[in-house]
Amino acid sequence: MSNRDNLLGVLGTIYRWRKALRNACLIALVGSIGIALWMDTYFKATTIFYPSNQDLSKPELIFGGMSKVTEYFGTDKDVDRIMEIAASNELVDYMIGRFGLFQHYGIDSASYEGRYWTRLRFRDLYVVQKNRNDAIELTIEDTDPKLASDMANTAREKIDETAQRLNKNNQAQILASYDANIKRKTAELLRLGDSVRIVQTRYKIYSGGEQGNQLSRQLTRAEEDIARNSARLEVLDGNPLIPLDTVEYIKANLRGAQRERDMLRSANPSNGNLTIRDYNEGISAVAVANDLHNQARKQLSFDLERYNQILAAYNTNIPSVQIVEKAEPPVMKNRPRRAIIVIGAVVAAFLFTLFAAFLADAYRDVNWKEFQ
Repeated sequence: MSNRDNLLGVLGTIYRWRKALRNACLIALVGSIGIALWMDTYFKATTIFYPSNQDLSKPELIFGGMSKVTEYFGTDKDVDRIMEIAASNELVDYMIGRFGLFQHYGIDSASYEGRYWTRLRFRDLYVVQKNRNDAIELTIEDTDPKLASDMANTAREKIDETAQRLNKNNQAQILASYDANIKRKTAELLRLGDSVRIVQTRYKIYSGGEQGNQLSRQLTRAEEDIARNSARLEVLDGNPLIPLDTVEYIKANLRGAQRERDMLRSANPSNGNLTIRDYNEGISAVAVANDLHNQARKQLSFDLERYNQILAAYNTNIPSVQIVEKAEPPVMKNRPRRAIIVIGAVVAAFLFTLFAAFLADAYRDVNWKEFQ
């Protein structure tokens, strides 16, 4: 019985306040329709892409120096890097200048705070987020559907260009370091080449192994000639049956072999030829000079090859994003939802007026003068 009385009370209140409820709903209806029609219609354009793996721009991958299999799509770090670029003021300012957003948004570009409000307005209509498939969704809203799609695609291209530029700036610094190092090592190689020539000229050693073998063969041959002629002379000398000129010939050969041996062993040969003593004294210095020169030449060759690889990677256009879907001019509007606005306004007006009616009925018998 109590529930029925309460329900009848509610219905009675609605009936007594029916005109007020009707008028409030009509006012809310007309006002919300006017406001909804006055609001601009916005279209949303979306482009979807994945970041590229930064390893794709490494010379090791381009020239086959990496053994591991490289993923073409980027990691979480690559996603974060692209997201940071997308949120940068550099991108926002580029979009403002590229599409004349001061004029488009009706903001005075000459005012002190004009750029601030234009940035803020653009960021309200610009969203970059990672979707559930780890792809990046870039969305821009505008009253012109064609402009919205153009801005979304241009923003994606600018992100790609900025990411490539940052990577190429790093490569340019590496190239500059290699270039300075190559110049230094080239000068060092020339200096080492001069040192090799000076040491070779000083000791007359130009082909260490070959000259050493030649000196060894000459000394061995001289020693053999001395031993052979000495033995023959010992047997034949004083023998009346042997002609004198034969003995003299053997003596001459012996003296020649002894002279050749002495010259090979002497420190300052009269003919200026290389001796074994000079060879033994100079071979270490010449070998060290040649080793240093060869090592410097190999290192310079490695640096030149590395420099050329980095330069080739620097001159190669490797995209920083992999496009999944380009933005297209949207056909359907994104907002405002005018029907929802109107219905919500009418319902809110009805409920607010009804609440006011309940309050008025509940306290209509109260004598407010008693509280004064």
